[in-house]
Amino acid sequence: ASTGFTSVWDNIASMENKGIELQLGVTAIKAKDFSFDIDLNFAKNNNKVTSLGGLDTYILGSQWGITLEARTGEAYGSLVGRGFAKDDQGNVIYENGLPVIETDKKILGNITPDWTGGANFTLKYKGFDFSTLIDAKVGGDVHSMTYAWGRYAGTLEETLIGRETGVVGNGVMSDGAGGYVQNNVVVGAKEFNQSSYGNTIEESAIFDATYVKLRQMSLGYTFPKQWLNGTTLQDFKFSIVARNLAILYKAAPHIDPETGFSSSNGNQGMEFGQIPSARSYGFNVSVKF
Repeated sequence: ASTGFTSVWDNIASMENKGIELQLGVTAIKAKDFSFDIDLNFAKNNNKVTSLGGLDTYILGSQWGITLEARTGEAYGSLVGRGFAKDDQGNVIYENGLPVIETDKKILGNITPDWTGGANFTLKYKGFDFSTLIDAKVGGDVHSMTYAWGRYAGTLEETLIGRETGVVGNGVMSDGAGGYVQNNVVVGAKEFNQSSYGNTIEESAIFDATYVKLRQMSLGYTFPKQWLNGTTLQDFKFSIVARNLAILYKAAPHIDPETGFSSSNGNQGMEFGQIPSARSYGFNVSVKF
């Protein structure tokens, strides 16, 4: 500290990216007053953290028990937390009807998608044009604290299962001789959900972050040039635009998987208390003099 500072920022990490980006545009139909255009795009990137300056892992951010990490040899953005104990076949191990939770943390997922893409379709008829944009992110993972605490607190519809009859967890239990048999112990729904979800186990709230969205639709009209005669205008176009219209497909329940606390690196892939996604409607006016 006597030198005037107690810490230093250093760019010690390196990453490797290998990928491909493709874009294709075609006019599928072309007539006198009508046309139909299709524009497609596709992007895939294989990422690997190759060095962390001698470190094995670096924590980018965290929320409750989940941490977002850069790990040497892994893709950027590993989601790390506590998981269920499992047998050699990957079955969850139960004791007295409740899942066994490992104390050591492990990689439960990664925020990096397998690929992203989109499709834009445009119809034009005389002065009118209509376009719609669909985009998708396939792969990658998200940790949902909304789901974890919703199961723990009994506020999600999934917690209705077994409230009257009890729950038998899907997995195995010890057969008393060093092996395993199918779990058959019935426990109360409250006890089961509060042991399997919440802020003591992260694996049960990791979901595929894949989504397909109807991102935008617009309808526009370009005024005929003869309407502009005698004015200083060369072109005049009016459009109605709607954005973020619908989630056409998603794998994560109850949330919009396109979520994050902020745009900072350390807050990606972790959801909690998400505000519902909003649509927006507006209009554009394009004027050329």
